[in-house]
Amino acid sequence: MTGHSSGAAAAILYEQVVKGKVTDSKGEPLPGVSILVRDSQTGTTTDKNGNYSLDVKSANAMLVFSFIGYQSQMVPVGNRSVIDITMEEDVATLQEVVVTALGIKREQRSLGYAVSEVKMDSLAKANDPSFMNSLAGKVPGLIITQSTGGLGGASHVTIRGNTSISGDNQPLYVIDGVPIQNTSQGDTGGGKFAGSDGNSHDMGDVMSSLNPDDIESISVLKGPSAAALYGSLASHGVIMITMKKSAKRAVEIEFNSTMTIERQATNFENTQRIYGQGLNGQLPQDPTEAQMTIFQGWGPRLDPNVRVMGFDGVERPYVATGNGLADFLQTGKSYTNSLTLSQRLNKSSFRLAYTNLTAKDIIPTAGMNRHSFNLGSTTQINDRLSVDSRIIYNYETVKNRPALGDAVDNIAKSFFGLAANLSPTVFSENYKTADGSYVEWGGGRYNYNPYWVINEMSNNSLRTRLFGGLTVNYDFAKYFNLRLMGSRDENNMDFEKYSPVSSPNALLGELDQTTRKITTTQADLMLSFDKEITKSLRLTTRVGANYYQNTNGGFLNTFSRMTVTDVISPNSFSDKSINHFYLKRVKNSFYGILALSYRDYLYLDATIRRDASSTLPVENNTYTYPSLSGSFVFSDAFNLQNIISFGKLRASAAEVGSDTDPYMLGLAYSLYPFTFNGQTPGSINATVIPNRALVPTRTRSFETGLELKFLKNRLGLDFTYYTQRSRDQINTVPAPQSSGFARQIVNVGTISNRGYELALNGQILAETKLKWNASFNIARNINEVESLAEGLPFLELATARWLGVSVVAKPGESYASIMGYSYKRDPQGNIVLDPATRRAVQSDQKEVLGKGIFDWTGGLTNSFSYRNFNLSFGLDFRLGAQLFSMTNLYHIARGNDNSTLEGRDEWIQSEKDREAAGMTAAQWLAAGNQRGFVPQGVIRTVDAEGNETFTPNTQAISPSSYWSGHVIDGQGVAEPFIYDASYVKVRDISLAYRLNRKLVTPIGLNDVIISLVARNPLILYKNVPNIDPESNVSRGNGRGIEYGSLPQRRGFGVSLKVKF
Repeated sequence: MTGHSSGAAAAILYEQVVKGKVTDSKGEPLPGVSILVRDSQTGTTTDKNGNYSLDVKSANAMLVFSFIGYQSQMVPVGNRSVIDITMEEDVATLQEVVVTALGIKREQRSLGYAVSEVKMDSLAKANDPSFMNSLAGKVPGLIITQSTGGLGGASHVTIRGNTSISGDNQPLYVIDGVPIQNTSQGDTGGGKFAGSDGNSHDMGDVMSSLNPDDIESISVLKGPSAAALYGSLASHGVIMITMKKSAKRAVEIEFNSTMTIERQATNFENTQRIYGQGLNGQLPQDPTEAQMTIFQGWGPRLDPNVRVMGFDGVERPYVATGNGLADFLQTGKSYTNSLTLSQRLNKSSFRLAYTNLTAKDIIPTAGMNRHSFNLGSTTQINDRLSVDSRIIYNYETVKNRPALGDAVDNIAKSFFGLAANLSPTVFSENYKTADGSYVEWGGGRYNYNPYWVINEMSNNSLRTRLFGGLTVNYDFAKYFNLRLMGSRDENNMDFEKYSPVSSPNALLGELDQTTRKITTTQADLMLSFDKEITKSLRLTTRVGANYYQNTNGGFLNTFSRMTVTDVISPNSFSDKSINHFYLKRVKNSFYGILALSYRDYLYLDATIRRDASSTLPVENNTYTYPSLSGSFVFSDAFNLQNIISFGKLRASAAEVGSDTDPYMLGLAYSLYPFTFNGQTPGSINATVIPNRALVPTRTRSFETGLELKFLKNRLGLDFTYYTQRSRDQINTVPAPQSSGFARQIVNVGTISNRGYELALNGQILAETKLKWNASFNIARNINEVESLAEGLPFLELATARWLGVSVVAKPGESYASIMGYSYKRDPQGNIVLDPATRRAVQSDQKEVLGKGIFDWTGGLTNSFSYRNFNLSFGLDFRLGAQLFSMTNLYHIARGNDNSTLEGRDEWIQSEKDREAAGMTAAQWLAAGNQRGFVPQGVIRTVDAEGNETFTPNTQAISPSSYWSGHVIDGQGVAEPFIYDASYVKVRDISLAYRLNRKLVTPIGLNDVIISLVARNPLILYKNVPNIDPESNVSRGNGRGIEYGSLPQRRGFGVSLKVKF
């Protein structure tokens, strides 16, 4: 009895209450942390402020602190009554759970296909207003081409190449499990005069207006296996976006502010500054000749003692002046400010964010203002029922978006070829008369004076977007869950473009208005069953149904013949053309998922989906596609942790289908604007023969991969090999002339992709004050066209204005092959010259001269941390594509490139000597006195017996005659203007400093970070002179042609982040 009484007394002696607070590495409280007394049933969790209180029975007790995503800690109690803990993030654990199809969170170890997840915190350091640009070079196989279309422009995105020959190849975007219709609005198109029809402005898309500060993470689902559950919408991959929810603390206020200044990222580095305006070594003598030669740099040597007549009749010094387009552009500025309020209660939480972006572009008079509101909430109504909701509202105005491509008001196209003695500022002085009429400056009806464009013309756009989504989860029985999702996404776009009276192509004035409303309504119902059948086997099944409806409607209006010139309004025009359009697409779907896991190291998934589409014929509009995937964590199966931290093999196979655009199955009709015998006649209003036998396009894929981690997960490797093949492509192809139609829509063509991806990441320095994290990825993709319709040699994707160059889909060749005429060569490979002109002779037939898609893509990211400092930067590289540059073609043909200098002095002096001798050009040549540029090549002669002889050329000709002769409509040698488009760019740099908490806490702040940021600061390597190698005339499939491209923007700024 005595012993028992003594033991009881000892227990009472050591019993005490231990209290404390648990925070993360930033000092923020962590609610919900589990605290257990080791080897007992005693435990508790932290409250919303991170506080806890626990009764401990022994001074020898050990407290175990654990929380998902953080490293567990074991702490002895001793005689302490207060124990505060700071928990460190477990990087390896954080990366194990990713968001997959239908918004389902899965352990990454269980997936049989490649999924790349990127935390937005690691991307947002450079604070790019377009979050997609931040992903460039970060994910293997993801190719992002930034827009040169100015503020609010859309990026072009593809995943693992192109799977559609002529359709849209961009991926599906999903926000919090809800698919989003990311319709791009405005583009130059890919035609010969792309953009000249007025459809020349990049007006962005939905994703371009999404606020990066509201995004938590991004998951990229690459193959059809990953995306099969989204059906035909996801046939080109999926980008899953998870929005931020409430903060970990009870109440948190956050303020972010970024200010950047921006300049053009590229300049014309190969411009000659020796010869000026003129032709054949002669100066213009009057305003008419001056207008005709503003783009011709074939005049005499520049001389400060000479004055030259201008386009406006004003004489100016004949000296090198200005820096071309750079003198016209200005320093851009952008300001982004956001304020966020989040609150976490016992059973509910919310996050409300407001962001304002105000920007002034490098194009004078161009600017943007965007307001974004984002509200997300979560409510746990009871133990079984929870509700998540999100509302997003954007209001965006953009003034004077720049025109692109071959548009007459493309300022880059107008200014890039000015002669060396002409600065753009010259044309700001007299671009209009006293009564406000347009003054011809030398660009004719194809190139407007840019100062007329920015000062007299105008365009304005207004975009609003309202998105609402609701998700209800109900655990109605043990192992069973019912999820109901509903959403509505409404996008409105109004665009107005005004051309004043006397504009060369709108002499009587014109007003173009586009009003577009895109609405997407969706509902999804999913029933899930999840149970551990045995200790070794877990079964998860899901079945669901989805309803999808998308409408796209509005007006395309043109008003002309302006009668009231002081008011810009439709009522000011006498002629009106009103055109209404409306497209509707409906899709009903059913899907199922079966997932098995064995001992948490062997996983098997099977899915099936059945779609019924309104855009296909009734007899073919229902189609089914399956997927099968599996993964094997062999490091766990064979207990290899002493050798490698983690090892997994994965494999998957899948098929997805896709439909076509609405209303491709029947003819459209229109009425004439008059009556006949009391009736209004009509006619077929279509150029494409419909096809009521269309079947869905099918894409079949297979991939396999290996994941390895070493040194306690500090180093990681992920390798993937994949192949996919798309058949029954739905394309519009040329129709027989006898049909009366230009084109017909048919199922023709097969396109394939195959390649491999490698991603490496590591904590190179982790145990010292200096920490260094790095990641590297590289991808190789082979994108080929296997077949087209019988008798169809190729399908044009884009066409250049000059030299007959086109980007095509050609069987047996790479997708987006660049076709044109090459040099004709002798058997030894020498260039054959025309004996009369001494210019290069083109090949007999068009040839494939390159391709517009890259062989290799990748990136490198580094992050260094030392105490409160962090330095990070990212590189993006692409190798193996080509680019036909009409900008450089004109730069050379007009005599403004350094490559045109050879032989000029000799030719000018030769002409002076000829005139002094009183001889004609033919006599001078016959006498062997002609000097100038000697083209490199051979002259072909054929004797009477048909034998060829090739003789090296020694005859000199006029440099201007040789180089200007390259510009030919529909033919001509394109080979010298095909460039290697490879590049290496520094995409972003950030240097951040976190203020010491001892300084900020006393003034009521929780965290303060100040950063210096840079976007697109450097191009480390490129082979295309004068322009950015990312430039393309179109954002569509016709990659590989460039003309009149505006430079990308290079930004430097400062950022402030404050948490209260």
